[in-house]
Amino acid sequence: MKVLQRILTVVVVCVIFIFLIRSLILNWSQIPFAELRFNAIYVIISFLCLAAYFSLLTRGWSGIVTELGSKVPYGKAFWIVSTSQIAKYLPGGIWYTLGRVYLARTEKVKEEIGLLSVVFETFLLMLTNLIIFLASIIFIRGDALLSPVLSIVFITVILILLYPPLLNILLNVALRILKKPTVTLNAKYISILRVSTYFFALWFAQIAGFYFLINSIYPAGISLIPNLAAAYTLSWITGFIVLFAPGGLGVREGMMTLLLSSILPVPLAIAISFLTRVWIAIFEVLIFFIGQLVRRRTNLKNSS
Repeated sequence: MKVLQRILTVVVVCVIFIFLIRSLILNWSQIPFAELRFNAIYVIISFLCLAAYFSLLTRGWSGIVTELGSKVPYGKAFWIVSTSQIAKYLPGGIWYTLGRVYLARTEKVKEEIGLLSVVFETFLLMLTNLIIFLASIIFIRGDALLSPVLSIVFITVILILLYPPLLNILLNVALRILKKPTVTLNAKYISILRVSTYFFALWFAQIAGFYFLINSIYPAGISLIPNLAAAYTLSWITGFIVLFAPGGLGVREGMMTLLLSSILPVPLAIAISFLTRVWIAIFEVLIFFIGQLVRRRTNLKNSS
């Protein structure tokens, strides 16, 4: 069964990439070469935005662990998160979680707390992602009357879903799906709200980086930021929920191309979706090695 799943994964990913490459070749003449340029400063800024995103993700996870009754210093949380991130590219979709739980155990975080922290982190990532996606749709439509109303609705939804009694129900549903024992989250409401701000901020950092990445090769006005935000957030969550594609490979590029095609020439949209994958992959490899250096330095400091 696992062999069949792996074969299906390879076939689906290859089909998506072949389709995208074919579209790129067939529409090559539509690329606005006269408008293309390279801005190294914008590339650097885009990576700095990713660095801000990763710092926020690390602080968010560390904050969750603290609220669950354990504690992981920032330096140790940094190498745990940076190391476990690589596992998301493995087929199955579970290795990222198992990797985080295993690495957290090396820092004396109980298995149940490690697992719950990942489930809680995933819940906050998806919730904040959807809220930002829906908010971006409002700005794309430019409906001045509807925007305040829906903004109030979104805020209300967040406040309801993050209320501890309801949050306990949602988290335990996820744990039952994973066939893990249920738990009780005893964190204060204000603490949960404070942790959630890290996750909202990390999406803004990624979207800003995405904007500067595109502007490093093609001029995209500020007015397009809502469109770019919608494309980035929806492509991420689509790639996340499609478990057969490791790291959303192929699925994320396909969705991003579809959404960007409404504001950019098709071949440019395809090229940007590929470029975004390379951009993130390079950053995650860099942050992985930085994480190993942080781990070594932390261990040396503790042993001295």
